[in-house]
Amino acid sequence: MRKIIMSPTPENVPQDNTDLSQMLKHLEQHHALILQAAGEGIFGLDLDGRHTFANPAAAKMLGYEPQELIGQPSHSLWHHTKADGTPYPQEQCPNYATYKDGQVHRGDNEVFWRKDGTSFPVEYSSTPIRHEGALVGAVVVFQDITYRRQCEKSLTQFRRHTDMILQAAGEGIFGLDLEGNHTFVNPAANSLLGYEPGELFGKPSHITWHHTKSDGSPYPAEECPIYRAYKDGLVHQGEEEVFWKKDGTSFPARYSSTPIWDDLENLAGAVVTFQDITEKKRMSAQLLKEAKLAEVTRVLGDIGHDIKNMLMPVLSGADLLKDELDEQFPTLIREKAKGAETSYANSLDLIRMIVTNARRIQDRVREIADAVKGVISPPHFTPCRIRDVVDGVLDTLRTYAAEKGITLLTDGLDALPVIDADERRLFNAFYNLINNAIPEVPRGGSVTVGGSPGPRAD
Repeated sequence: MRKIIMSPTPENVPQDNTDLSQMLKHLEQHHALILQAAGEGIFGLDLDGRHTFANPAAAKMLGYEPQELIGQPSHSLWHHTKADGTPYPQEQCPNYATYKDGQVHRGDNEVFWRKDGTSFPVEYSSTPIRHEGALVGAVVVFQDITYRRQCEKSLTQFRRHTDMILQAAGEGIFGLDLEGNHTFVNPAANSLLGYEPGELFGKPSHITWHHTKSDGSPYPAEECPIYRAYKDGLVHQGEEEVFWKKDGTSFPARYSSTPIWDDLENLAGAVVTFQDITEKKRMSAQLLKEAKLAEVTRVLGDIGHDIKNMLMPVLSGADLLKDELDEQFPTLIREKAKGAETSYANSLDLIRMIVTNARRIQDRVREIADAVKGVISPPHFTPCRIRDVVDGVLDTLRTYAAEKGITLLTDGLDALPVIDADERRLFNAFYNLINNAIPEVPRGGSVTVGGSPGPRAD
């Protein structure tokens, strides 16, 4: 390309007309390339609103070839009707206004119409063209914002749906910024804390409703799990704390504080969900009370049954002892010493049985006292031999069984392994089982407690 030589004169008139023509041609080509490559639609309009140029993007978006648009009136071609279907008078059109008043006009809530009769939402600007100070037309730059509108609609629907969820949620829900100030509060949260809608917005959360512990001592913000969520970015939960209402009263709350992150993955705050668990705690306490009462009732019933059974051999033994003594002592002088010794031994056995059962009754009475106090003794497991436990039961019941004409036997108990069990409760179980069986066996019969070892578990 040849150089363009400019005159040093004030007029700066090129001295080579050929160079001037080439320069103009180059500029036109350069401008044409820009228009061809532009993603936005670009029109040139004269003072009558007719197209003087249209780039490929503009023609394509409207469904035309670029040549079809040249010389055609713009408004009646693609801007004749509003989005609601009503006519769009040209005098109201911002594009028309530009080449009439020489001002820049913009729009982002209108539609352009395609050749096939369909429309699309646009964002556009209309800029005046001047030549030597005179208004000669306008340039319209526009873009199809269908996708943007769809995204905005989806976002609006999502926000509306989210707002409906927040409004309808039974749990209290807060949004907090990094300073712990409320950014949103749903109706349930306002109601639970006794505030009017909007009253909490912007207020600090901790000193408003989480400032004091349930015991009345101050609650430093640094110790608060909710505070930590928007500081360390972790989820925190709490169950044994209280929230404070506007009127100064409090209620037990279960809550969860979850961090919020922005698009750049920076910590932006936290969402707090909570519920008043006053009723739940009341019901739990009531259920616990009822469970304890039921357990006490059951234990009292078992103990009463056991005491009744334990007293039967004691009473029987006492009667036999009395009979024995009545029989032996009047004739003690006339009988041989050996007979006296036998009677003495039998009396000792009976007395031992009475003492043993009396002690067991004492243990059961002690359990009654504990049950009334709400103290239920847990099982006390120790190694024990079933044969020893059963022998103890049979020794206690043998006199009672003899009175009924029943023999008490064991079979195979020596072969049973040592087990871990609560020996006292195991004794009571065998005692009740055998004691209940004795009255059911005909006189002259027997009650046998037998057992055999099962297969070993690998």
